Amino acid sequence: MRSKAGDGYGIMLGDGLACWDFDHVDLTSPPAKALELLPDAIYAEVSSSGHGLHVFVESSESSFRRAGVEFYSRSRFIRMTGRRWPK
Repeated sequence: MRSKAGDGYGIMLGDGLACWDFDHVDLTSPPAKALELLPDAIYAEVSSSGHGLHVFVESSESSFRRAGVEFYSRSRFIRMTGRRWPK
């Protein structure tokens, strides 16, 4: 049986590596929180859907989901696209 998660490269979060996951965003006018995170971001990219952003940061805060944004800090695999944002 094939995985429905897709294929490709990714990274497992934890040990201080965390990711903000913004879904369904206009990439020309991103959420203010995404822009606020950029100075401290390790890396930011367009998600595999093409309509979201992954902003990777150093953090050990607990994971959470609320108001269209998710924050993952451990035990989560994030599929990488290599589509750096902003260009």
